[in-house]
Amino acid sequence: MKVESSVVSHFTASVDRYTDPPSPPDDFAMRAFASLAGTGCRVLELGCGTGHRLAGLNRDHADFRLFGLDITPIMVQTGHRVRPGAISFMVGDCMNVPFADGQFDAIIIYNVLHHLVTSTKDESNRVRERGLSELVRLLTPGGRIVLEEHCVNAAWRAKLIFFFSHLVSRLHLSIPALHIHTDVVTNFFALEELDNAFTQSGLRVLQKEVERFPGFAVRLATFGDTTYQVRCVLERVK
Repeated sequence: MKVESSVVSHFTASVDRYTDPPSPPDDFAMRAFASLAGTGCRVLELGCGTGHRLAGLNRDHADFRLFGLDITPIMVQTGHRVRPGAISFMVGDCMNVPFADGQFDAIIIYNVLHHLVTSTKDESNRVRERGLSELVRLLTPGGRIVLEEHCVNAAWRAKLIFFFSHLVSRLHLSIPALHIHTDVVTNFFALEELDNAFTQSGLRVLQKEVERFPGFAVRLATFGDTTYQVRCVLERVK
């Protein structure tokens, strides 16, 4: 995809934020797996970074088989260095995961889908949908996805953010106060779009949390809205 190298560059520059000190596993992901204790669950995290969530699962569920895939080589290299040996890390693309259908009982994916971007908004939406379909392909029937995505409240705002971030990327600008990073284009879901994408992909929502991020800078960056951090546990029903 067009901006893939820019995303790699951004996260290469950000690697210290995930490792010094190491990020703790978040409570939502840990709670999402509590009911699977003792099942020997086979878990893949796409966009795993340095693997702090997988390390939390390894701590709490030593019987889980854990795999992490990330497109940024230094994230994977750092994961190998700072995380437990029980985690299998690999460099790869979440649009073309090197595993057969139905290989995993659960998949973790945090804030990855909005980075699946091409040169147009419509095509980026289709790529984002294919990314979600790839997750479903990898799951066993009844398997779970633990997902986090940043959203806005309306499709027109998502479209404006997409075009604005494309413009800023062409100018090679960074505006940290507005969470705009050099050459990185974002294609956020609107809240309703995210729910529709789950339904169309054959996923049922088992659990959902929505957190607002108010603040002047966020409202500027989202054209008068705030950002919504949406966390879900999803079940494959098809």
